[in-house]
Parts: sequence; C-alpha cells; structure tokens
Amino acid sequence: MSLPALTRAQPPPASAVRLLRTLRWVLPLALFGVAVFIEWGEHIRIEGESISLAFVIETTLFGLIGPAAIFLTLAWVVRLLAAYVRMSADLANANQDLEARINQRTQHLQEATAELAEANVELRQLDRLKSEFVSLVSHQLRAPLTDIRGALEILGEDASSLPATSRRPMEILTLEADHLSVLITRILDVSRLEAGHLSMSLGPVAIEPLLARACAATFGPERGRRWSLMVAAGLPPAWADETLLEEVVRNLLENAILYAPGDDPIEVKATMGDGMISVAVTDHGPGVPADEQERIFQSFHRVGDRDATSSGYGLGLYFAEKLIDAMGGTIGVESPVWADPAAPGTRFRFALPIAADAPLGLDDDGGAD
Repeated sequence: MSLPALTRAQPPPASAVRLLRTLRWVLPLALFGVAVFIEWGEHIRIEGESISLAFVIETTLFGLIGPAAIFLTLAWVVRLLAAYVRMSADLANANQDLEARINQRTQHLQEATAELAEANVELRQLDRLKSEFVSLVSHQLRAPLTDIRGALEILGEDASSLPATSRRPMEILTLEADHLSVLITRILDVSRLEAGHLSMSLGPVAIEPLLARACAATFGPERGRRWSLMVAAGLPPAWADETLLEEVVRNLLENAILYAPGDDPIEVKATMGDGMISVAVTDHGPGVPADEQERIFQSFHRVGDRDATSSGYGLGLYFAEKLIDAMGGTIGVESPVWADPAAPGTRFRFALPIAADAPLGLDDDGGAD
C-alpha cells in the first residue's frame, strides 16, 4: 500500500543546491568586476577623469551594495532550499516507515481474517455437532428415561413392602431420574430457544396466581422451606407466555433454594413501576460477588467454588434470561441485599410489560400480524 499524496512533490537534486551555493559567490564577484570595469572605463579611460568622490560613490553603489544584496539573497535562498531538501528527505523516510507499518498491519489483518474464517468453520462444525447431540438426547435418552421413571413409580407404589435398605436406593434413583429428566428438558428447551424454534403464546398473565402456583410447587411440604409472597394490590396482568413465565419463576426459586441456607426465608415480591410489572426473588444466602454478576447469566456458568459441589447445571439463569428477553422484558441480579456480611443475600428481579401497554401488531404466538 502506497501513499502517493506524500511523495508527489519531488525535492530538488543536491546538484541544484551546490550550484546556488557557487552562484552566491561567483555572481556578486562578477557583478563587482563588471561595475568596476564599466565605471573605470567610463570615467577614467574615456573621459579622462581622476579618481574623484563621484567615482568612488558610483563604484561603491554599483560594485558593492548591489552584489552584496544579491549575495545575501542567494544565501537566504540556499538556506531555504537546503531546509526544504532535509524536510523532503525526512518526509520520504516517514512515508516509507508508514508504508512499512501499513503493510505489516495489513498482513496481520489478513492473518486475523484467515483465523476468523477458520474459527467460523469450526463453530459451524460445533453447531452441527451440538444439533446432532440434541437430536441424540431427544430420541435416544428420553424414551428409556421415561421407561425408567415409569418402572420406579410402579416400584414406589409397593415401597412400603420393601425393606429399608432397598427403599433408600430406590428414592435416590427416583430423585436422580427426575434430575436427569429436568436436565434433558432444559437442554432441549435452550437449544430450541437459541434456534428460534421455541414457540411462545404471549398474552395477559395474572401474576398473583402464577406466583402462588410456582411457590406451592417449589416449596413443597417435604422441603420445609420458609417463604413469603407479597403482591401489590390491584396489580395488572403482564404481557407474557404463562407457561414459560412460570418456568422462569421456578428457575429463580430453585436457584434460591440451591444456594440459600435452609433456615432462612425466601421472599417473593411483585410490584409495578416505570410502566412494568416487576417480580423479585430474594434470599439470605452468601450472595454473588461483583465480578461474577456480569457472567451469572451465561450458559453453564456457576458462581465460584460453591458451584463445584452444587447440583445445578448452569442453565437455569441462562434460560430465564433468554425467555424474559424474548417476552420483551429485562432481568438482573443485585447483591448484597442485606447488611449481614455473613449472609448478604441475592435478589433476582425481572420486569415485564403491562398487558395493556403491550406492543401492537403481535398475535398470541408472538409473531407479527
């Protein structure tokens, strides 16, 4: 790559500078000699005058002052010309250095483009492998898992007749089968959501009964968890998919149960503000570090060392964020919540549009009319 605008004006050759340096001496001396010769010939030789004051003045005027002025002028021109030559040389060197840098950066850019193209091919291959894996999970694992869960349910009906040493392993098998079923369903849902194939039926959703159902299903009597539900009076319906919104709420509740101590209450609160329906789930757990809060909604990301021993999969919050975003809402995390440094707590809050303020032009499936 070249820069013609910087190299278009060519500097004068060094011989021109040397010529002007010679002329600044030769030309004044020649003019001095010519002036003296003319004045001598005119006044002394032709007119026969003696060397008078007028002769001296004219000789000085034409033989010294004029050549001196020419000498000084040529010396000033030579200095300017020499400076111009130096600046032109510096500019040419800078131009060459700039061209070298541009060529180097261009080469690096070409290499980076080639690497990106190669990475894009690899990502396409990974995406294809992921699709194949999801298909494998859908068709090869769900059917036998359903059979296993059905068999465990049948065995569970006669669990009272089994010895205690057999009931405990069966309970563990049932629990792990349920966990595996949830994981498979979550992976399939995330895959469909990312591919844009997860259908939504957007419409008015009453928040209070939805939260009550989600809390009752999540905080069952067998868990023995303390919890509270507060819903602002006269709360209007939200614009959302009722089934998927309840899934989001259950994800947030399960996340609170997973990390908060068992003897501390989990608070669920629904309010309205800024033209949105806001739902917050607050716990008294160890909180989320500030450097983790920006990454907590990433897929398969779990917070710190606590997640290494937890039973979470790192998909619940990611799935919740994607669903809320698809419904036109926002979701975020706040920590610390409480002043207790041992249990600062975490609050997950999402906001959805009010049904009366829902965007026009959307049908019940979330598509444009």
